[in-house]
Amino acid sequence: MKGFVKINSFLLGSLLLLLGCYDDKGSYNYHDINEINIELPATVNVRLSKEEAVPVSIEPKLSQTLEKEESHLSYRWEKEVKKSTGLKEWVECGQEKTCQLVFQPTDVESQTIRLIVTDHREDGSEWYKVTTVRPIVPYSRSWFVLQYTDGKCVLGAVDGEGSGGVVIPDAYKMDMKQDLPIGGTPKYLLTDWAFGSPEGSFINPQQPVIIIGTDQDVHLMNAVSFNQIYTYQAMLHVKVVNGDNNFSPDWLVTNTYQRLGEVLSDNGKLYMANDDGFSVYYPLQWESTSEESYKITKIAPILEYGFIFYDEQNHRFLRCKKYDEMMEGYRDNKMFRKYGYNNYFYPSKVVKKIGKIGENPKAENVFNPDNIGDDKIMINMNMIRSNVLATFFSTSDRKIHVYDFNGEGFNGETAICAGKYTFDLPGGMSVDEMRVTTCYVFGKTLFIAGGNKIYKVDFNRTVPRMTLLYEYENAAVKITGLKFKNEHYDLGYSADPNDWDSEWIWLGTPYRLGVSLDYGGNEGGILELKLTTTGEVERDSEVLEYKGFGKIVDFGYSVKL
Repeated sequence: MKGFVKINSFLLGSLLLLLGCYDDKGSYNYHDINEINIELPATVNVRLSKEEAVPVSIEPKLSQTLEKEESHLSYRWEKEVKKSTGLKEWVECGQEKTCQLVFQPTDVESQTIRLIVTDHREDGSEWYKVTTVRPIVPYSRSWFVLQYTDGKCVLGAVDGEGSGGVVIPDAYKMDMKQDLPIGGTPKYLLTDWAFGSPEGSFINPQQPVIIIGTDQDVHLMNAVSFNQIYTYQAMLHVKVVNGDNNFSPDWLVTNTYQRLGEVLSDNGKLYMANDDGFSVYYPLQWESTSEESYKITKIAPILEYGFIFYDEQNHRFLRCKKYDEMMEGYRDNKMFRKYGYNNYFYPSKVVKKIGKIGENPKAENVFNPDNIGDDKIMINMNMIRSNVLATFFSTSDRKIHVYDFNGEGFNGETAICAGKYTFDLPGGMSVDEMRVTTCYVFGKTLFIAGGNKIYKVDFNRTVPRMTLLYEYENAAVKITGLKFKNEHYDLGYSADPNDWDSEWIWLGTPYRLGVSLDYGGNEGGILELKLTTTGEVERDSEVLEYKGFGKIVDFGYSVKL
C-alpha cells in the first residue's frame, strides 16, 4: 500500500510541475527556427560538345517558414575535389544564388556540387543541398539512322532522349568532316552496346559500336567517337593471308555481350570470331566430317547455346554452338590484334560448329527442322531469351507461319522444335513490306508492321491473338522498320548518385519501340512509342517523331554504358 501511495505522489508532483510550466510559459523567450528548404534535382544532365566549352546554370528553388524575401540569405557553392592524396575536399566555386559552371569536351566525369545557404537572422542557421552534374557525352544515347542519299551511305542520329532529342541528318560528316568512308549499297545497321570482352580491361574493354554493312564492305566503328575499330579486310585477315582478296559481305551478326561471339557471311561462306571483341574471324565448318552445301540467309542468336541459321537452299534450319575458346583464344587474339604478332594468327584454323538441329531424345520435335517446305519465304528470325522465333510467309496457303526453337531443348527435357503457329496476314498488308521484331519482356510475341499500321501477335496463349497496336495518322506514310531500343536486356542507374539507398531507375529500353518512316520523296523519320508491360502503347504517353532524314535503310539505338 505504501508503494502505491509513493507512485501516485510522484505522478501528482509531475503533473503539477507540467501545469506550472504551461502557466508560466509566457515568461520564457522562445524563438521559432526559420527553416529553409532547398530544391535541387538529384542529377543535372549536361550534353557536352566535342569541340567547345558548354556553360551550365544551376538555380535552386528556396522556401522559408518565417520569411518571404531573401535579403538576409547568402549563398556558397562548393565542388567536391579529389586531392592527390586520394582524399576529397570541398572547394568554393560560386557565391551567387545561381551556380555557373563550364564543361570542356574532356570533362566527362560527374561532379558533385553542394549549395550552402546561410540565414543571417538572429539565431539563423546554415542549410545545404547536394546535387550531381552528370556530363552526357555526344551520341551516348542515340538512335542511329542509316540513309542512302545521292548514291552515298549517310549516318544520321537522333542524339538525346525524349523531346530533347536533336535530329542530325549527317552526324558522321558533322563530326568527322568527311563522308562515311564506305562504298556500295547499304543493307543494314547493327548496334552492340557492350562490344568486347565481358572480362573488361583484363582482356578488351567493352565499348558501344555501330556496324554498317553494304554489298561491298562492312564498317565497324565506335558509336561515340565514330573512330573505325577494324577494317573488314582486317576482320577477315584469314582471307588475306590465304591470297583471297575477293570480299563480298552478305551479312554479319554480333553478340559478344552474351558470350556468343560474332558470325559473318562472305561470298556465301561462314566465318566466326570469339566473344572478345577483337573480331578475329576463322572459317566456320561442319562439326561432322561430311560437308553439305547451303545458302544461309538469316541467323539469330539463341541464349547460352549459340545461333540458329536458316538454309534457304535446302529449306531447313541449322545450328551453331558458340565459339568459346576462353583464355587461350583471348590471349592469342589480343597478341595478334594489339601488337601485330602474326605468329598468334593461325591461317589454317577452322571452327567446326555447324550442324543439323536434330531432336532431343527426351522430347519429340513439334515440326521437322530439316524440311519446312519450298513454299516458305523467310521474313525474319528473332531471339527471345533462350528461344528463337522464325517468321515465314507461305505461298501455298497465304498465311504467316512461325517456328519456335527452344534453346533449353538442346540439353534439357523439352523439345528443341518447340512450337509452330499460323495466322492470317493482316488485311491490306504486303509481304514485301512486312517488318517483324520481338522483345524478351513480352514473351512469345511478334510485333509486325506494314503500310501505316503496327500489329501485336501474342503466342502466349493457345490460339494466337492479333491486335492493332498503332496506326500512323497519314495512310500515305509507310513504316519501313521496327526495332526496340534493346530487345535483349535493360539497364538502369541510381536516382541519386549521392545516396546508395535511393531508388533504382531503369531506362526501360525494352519498352521503347522505334519505327522508321518513309514520308515519300526520299524523306524519312523515326518514331518512338512507349509500351506498357502488356505490350500496348502507353495511354497518354508522348509519341515522339523525329523528322529530317533522307531515305532510311536501317536504324538502331546505342547507349554508352
